Parts: sequence; C-alpha cells; structure tokens
Amino acid sequence: MQSHARTQSDKLPDAGLSYIKFDYNSVPQPVAKFLRMQADHIRRQCTKSIIQIGKAFIEAKHHLSHGAFLRWVEWEVCMPVRTAQAYMRVASWAADKGATVAHLPPSALYVLSAASTPKEFVVDVLRRAENGEHIGPSVMRRELEALRVKHMPGQYRTEACMRLPPRDSARRGSVAADNETSRGVTELAAILLRSLPKAEFARVRDIIASDAMLSDPHLALNLERAFGHALQDYVAVA
Repeated sequence: MQSHARTQSDKLPDAGLSYIKFDYNSVPQPVAKFLRMQADHIRRQCTKSIIQIGKAFIEAKHHLSHGAFLRWVEWEVCMPVRTAQAYMRVASWAADKGATVAHLPPSALYVLSAASTPKEFVVDVLRRAENGEHIGPSVMRRELEALRVKHMPGQYRTEACMRLPPRDSARRGSVAADNETSRGVTELAAILLRSLPKAEFARVRDIIASDAMLSDPHLALNLERAFGHALQDYVAVA
C-alpha cells in the first residue's frame, strides 16, 4: 500500500518561486512564443470565467434571502463567500465596459471594480488597455497608491510620499524584498500548519489566498488592526 505520509517540504511548496518574474530568454524562442500565447489565453479564460461566474451568482441571489444565499455559496458551491462577492462585484462592474476587460488580468479586475478605486484611475487604465498596454498588477497598485496620495490633504501628503518607493529604486529593491517576503510567508505557513488542525489550516489558507483578500489595497492596514484587536482580546482573557 502506498504511504500517504508527506514531508514538510511536500506540504509547503517553495513560495519564493512565485515571486520571481519568469524569464522568457531561458527557453528557446519558439517555446517562448508558445508560452506567451498560452499565458494570454489563460488570462483571458480566467477573466471570462470570473465574469460569467459572477453573473451566475447574481442570478442565483435573486431567488434567495441574504443569509440563505451565503449558506448556499458556502455549502453548495463550496466557495468562500468573499470570493463569490468579489466575482459578483467584477461582473456588475464589467457589464458596461465592453470587450476591453478581456485584456485585463484577473487581479486587475478586483482592483478596478473596488468601490474605493477612483473613477479617473479606472478610465485611465481602460484607455491604456485599449491601446494595447500591459499593466502588471504591482505597477497598477503603485500607480493607484500614488494617485490616492496626490489627493491627500497637504499635511499628510509629504509623509505618505516618503513611504512610496522611488520608481528608479523599486526594481533594485524588489529582489531583496521578495526574498524577505517569501521567507516570512513560508515561516507563517509552517507555524499555522504546526498549530492548527487540518480543517482550520485549510480555512485560513482559503481566506488568506482568496482573490478578494489579495486584491484589497488596504490589506496591510486591515491585518494590523485585526491582529491588534485579537491580541488585546487574548491578553484580556488571560
């Protein structure tokens, strides 16, 4: 009988690999061309699927109360509610945007459809996408943050600008930052795996890795607040 025992490395994939940009020069040119086409095809299919699923959720919601709909999503569709809500938000947002959205990666859909994203930023990104420009998620988030800083009152703007990495230094610091982030994420996953039952670990993983969570521009602030409140509750109980 085949053993189902797995080592720690089997349970925790090397998260650091996901932070390293793929180098098409590492493969022959025909292969690189094929891979680029496949990547574009997959992105388009993901975008199309997210919108279609979001529409399906919206149609289903018409027949259910709010609470019943949430239970249906969790138990029948087997999807986190936050993910379903993100899909619905994207579908509603994309309804009047035409074919341009098909050129956007899924992560961009979540950012652009967020209620907190300024309309002027959405219009600019869609215009650039129509002109064939590919805007990576990290670039998009940086530009969005810079725009928000621009509209801050003067007394807060200088401090916020100091927190934004300079454009010419962002690339130089990205490798070191990515390595540090990778180690931190791997350590976090290992701690959770040792401390939580399997079902709870899977639930935490689904929440943290959900598209809605990862696309939230306020994720860092929300995490800081949540951990602060949880620590206060823990100290109070202890």
